[in-house]
Amino acid sequence: MSLKKIEQVKADKGFKIWDLIIYVIIAVLVAVLLTVVFTAFNREPLTGIRISAGSRTTLRYNLIFEYEFGGEVKVYSDTVSVEEDGKGLKVTVKTENNGINVIYIDKTKKTAEMINANCRSKDCMMFLPMSDNSDSITCNSHGIKVEPIFQKDWDDPNQSISK
Repeated sequence: MSLKKIEQVKADKGFKIWDLIIYVIIAVLVAVLLTVVFTAFNREPLTGIRISAGSRTTLRYNLIFEYEFGGEVKVYSDTVSVEEDGKGLKVTVKTENNGINVIYIDKTKKTAEMINANCRSKDCMMFLPMSDNSDSITCNSHGIKVEPIFQKDWDDPNQSISK
């Protein structure tokens, strides 16, 4: 680098005004995006649970179980069995290839969690209990999804995603 260039860089100072404007715009955009991402969750208390079963290859899920707290249990498949104790429901879902997932729905705490699964990874059992409408549990090995009941079926064009 020649002495002339070194003098020119020293005279130019560090940043030009346009550099600073671009950095400020980027910082504002990042702040807005982070705010949207972390405040857009639906943190309303859980009102009900729906369980869907499907295939990992086709990504199509069918509703097999539904329960709204304080309401009735709705079973839509013979692969689902429900046991009721004083505090909650123990829902057992049998999948192809002898797969079993057990979901416990606590009616007093209004939570749901995967308490047993016979898949190899058992990733679905690592999910925290569902307690609000932003939570869900997924067992990819068996194709089971446990979601809040407010979420609508995307396959039905007559249903909307809002409450």
